[in-house]
Amino acid sequence: MDSVNTDLVARMKRRRMQLQRLEGLRVMDDDFMRCVLKNNLPLAQHILRIITGIEDLTLVYEETQYDIKALDGAHSVALDTFGVDVKGTEYDLEVQTGSDANPKRLRYYSAITDVAALPAGSDYSVLPEQWVVFIMEKDPYGEGKGTYLYARTDLQSGRRLDDGTNILYANGSYRGNDSLGSLMADFCQSDPDLIRDELLRKRVHYLKKTPEGRSEMCQAFEDTYNEGFQQGREQGMEQGREQNLLKNAKSVMDKLAYTAQEALSLLNVPASEQPRYLKML
Repeated sequence: MDSVNTDLVARMKRRRMQLQRLEGLRVMDDDFMRCVLKNNLPLAQHILRIITGIEDLTLVYEETQYDIKALDGAHSVALDTFGVDVKGTEYDLEVQTGSDANPKRLRYYSAITDVAALPAGSDYSVLPEQWVVFIMEKDPYGEGKGTYLYARTDLQSGRRLDDGTNILYANGSYRGNDSLGSLMADFCQSDPDLIRDELLRKRVHYLKKTPEGRSEMCQAFEDTYNEGFQQGREQGMEQGREQNLLKNAKSVMDKLAYTAQEALSLLNVPASEQPRYLKML
């Protein structure tokens, strides 16, 4: 079998697996939620209104997989869904399976979003109000509440520090007799015909049941596969480069009686990278 036919067979096999995977996906699964909300500002707005309780929340901008590049060497993030309302308030909407609330993750998301929102030379007063919303599959604190809302406060008086930051966990296992309980049940439902929210049901039905939607999902899966393949290839090349450099450094140290530092300098390893290699040597 030639390479063209082999590649075709591999792609057909991946497509069958992708369609099988699609059947079991829920909005609670982050990769599917991003597809559900992609280019769908009305649905993102609808979901945020229910979760935050802000009935007049009106989005003017919405983007999924919103990449925020950090400073060199710092951890970058890709927000599941990012939106801005008519007042300039920013919303970061994330979903997470399990119940690990990990407050420091929210702290970082809040901080890096702030950095992206403040141009150089701007006054701090221009920072927008911000909501970081995590929809957790399970109750993060086991108290049975639908949401847990946090803001910075004075521990002595209880007075809120008005810095514009709102941290909210939504409990995906909440089934209260209200719009939030109904939405959380829908988020955990893989069958679109059993989703009660009309806007959400239509979107999930399109992606799972129509030829156009299924093709769109398979392409999203394929893009993720290709991206992962390329990253793996680049990581493999980098690991190979590291191993070759270490081998050469050790050879220099043995034959010329150089210290590890001298060997790395001889091999033109940048000073910023030398501490990492010194540990390996």
